[in-house]
Amino acid sequence: MTRVLVFTDQPVLAVGLQESLSSAGLDVVFSGDPAQRSEGFPVAPDVELVLLDLTGEFTFENLADVRSRMPGANLVIRVGPMSRELIFQALEYGVRGILPVQLSPSALVQSLRRIASGEVLIEVTDAGFDSPGEKRVMLSERESQVVELLAQGLKNKEIASAMNLAEGTVKVYLSRLFKKTKVRDRFELMLYRVHDRKLLNHTAPGARAATADFASTTLPAPEMLEEALLPS
Repeated sequence: MTRVLVFTDQPVLAVGLQESLSSAGLDVVFSGDPAQRSEGFPVAPDVELVLLDLTGEFTFENLADVRSRMPGANLVIRVGPMSRELIFQALEYGVRGILPVQLSPSALVQSLRRIASGEVLIEVTDAGFDSPGEKRVMLSERESQVVELLAQGLKNKEIASAMNLAEGTVKVYLSRLFKKTKVRDRFELMLYRVHDRKLLNHTAPGARAATADFASTTLPAPEMLEEALLPS
């Protein structure tokens, strides 16, 4: 029986994945968020597949960490659309399967079995990024801070604490960064950064900052925050 570790920081998704995979005959030995366990990422050297849902707060460093802890397992990530360049970058980190979030439970099981049998499976769609050197993204000082803290593996709450911001404000910064870089989630943002695209720290001389600097612990409605973060 194929043994699978499932990592996701979304509790409802963890339950759904465990039920779907178990009912299909896969042996799910762990399902949930390793951050909630005192020992962090569990090590299970006898598993064949490690499935990471990278639509939440897991980062590129988490991917490398799991790979180093369980080098014999087939690493599979569940993501949104990715560019070919980012796909190649993920493969360099030992990923054997890149699966889209919209896969049905039965299709997910079939894909996992194929990967367990030795296939390298890439089923995501191209996100339509520009080729290297064609895009220069201007970041404000605060946005640069968010990106660097994200690269250290911090979650939203930890980033908020480090920057003396409300957690909701960090989410707004991330939302704007996703739009600027045309990525879908935190994982793709880290791949974007690692791939040495032209992320410019701070704004150009005389240019208006792209984001406002919030330090309050209470926030207005999300739509008001989005409007406040847009340059006038």
